[in-house]
Amino acid sequence: METEKVKRELRELRYYYSRKEQMDALFRETGETRIPAIVRKYNNAIRLAPVQLYDLYGCLYIRNQTQEAAAIELNYSTEYVRRLNKALLQFFARQNG
Repeated sequence: METEKVKRELRELRYYYSRKEQMDALFRETGETRIPAIVRKYNNAIRLAPVQLYDLYGCLYIRNQTQEAAAIELNYSTEYVRRLNKALLQFFARQNG
């Protein structure tokens, strides 16, 4: 899977988690979209990731933090978080390829 597709799907996943309660209520009302399948795909894939990537995924995509906020929480430099995020995107591209 190409990195651009991973980025698009992760943006959707991040949006879903930022409004999870409302989205889940909407799904019960109208039926699910493809988002729950995307969430399952990435949540299953991340279980195989190194612990730093797993932690970063939680910060950036589940808890909707910025890279700067994640850097503070994880006690990393912002540049290091950017590099880890790039590694995370590459990891997902390999896992979902």
